[in-house]
Amino acid sequence: MTMETLHGVRRSKMSETGPRLPKMTLARMTLGTLLRQWRKNSGLSQLDLALDIGVSTRHLSFLECDKALPSEPMLKAISTLLDIPEAEQNMLRLAAGFKPLPYKHGPETEEHGRVRKIIEQVKRAHKDVPLLVKDQIWDIIDLNNPAQRFFKTLTGRSLLLEDHFVNVLELIFAPDLLRKHIVNWEDVADATVRHVHHETGLASENPAFQAVLDRVMDFSGFRERWINPLSMNANQYATRYIFNEGGKRRSYDSVLISLGAPYEAILGGIRFDTFHAVTDE
Repeated sequence: MTMETLHGVRRSKMSETGPRLPKMTLARMTLGTLLRQWRKNSGLSQLDLALDIGVSTRHLSFLECDKALPSEPMLKAISTLLDIPEAEQNMLRLAAGFKPLPYKHGPETEEHGRVRKIIEQVKRAHKDVPLLVKDQIWDIIDLNNPAQRFFKTLTGRSLLLEDHFVNVLELIFAPDLLRKHIVNWEDVADATVRHVHHETGLASENPAFQAVLDRVMDFSGFRERWINPLSMNANQYATRYIFNEGGKRRSYDSVLISLGAPYEAILGGIRFDTFHAVTDE
């Protein structure tokens, strides 16, 4: 599965040869807007920042007006000079067309440490069922041992890779991951799109979230009804998965648990997704 990212407006399609679908109507902030906001928050003028990173003010102006894209080293230099948090740097990377980077496990802030302890407590409390840990745009940032075994058996790969995160939308919609193993795939896709939009409503301007939507809309088989999922019922918080495991059908109910709010920092918008085997069938 490729992790291509986008800059600007992109048209999506049902397939390479199928009819094109309209853009999902979500507000979004461009890379230039984000860079300008971070610069102003730092109290620097364009001249100050341009001198610090060694470029002309004209070039910096082009970046902030979305007339040019920065190189990866330049984006890193800007992020460092403006002291942009790690989670926000990934938003900038996606908006600029670069792969997101896994978060480094360096010295933790006090708040970071508390949330990490909560995550570990939830993982221990659900040690007997598969559990995914997701951030505010539903990138999978952690999972417990049962989930590692369960999803690696189905997909043949780890969901935690060194070079990028796997998003839940990609996990469900990508043809080479879970999709081919889910008997009731369209029902699960309906519920997934509905939940993601409902849970990330306050983060809809996040360019990283928009980039995920753009990628998913390019997968073959994407249905037109998923373009405006905000109109769908979002009151259902459990999803029934029917997997084909080695020729046998097994059902699981997925239950969502939220920690914090989706507009908070990366560890403040945590979601837990647990998979409970259905025993009454």
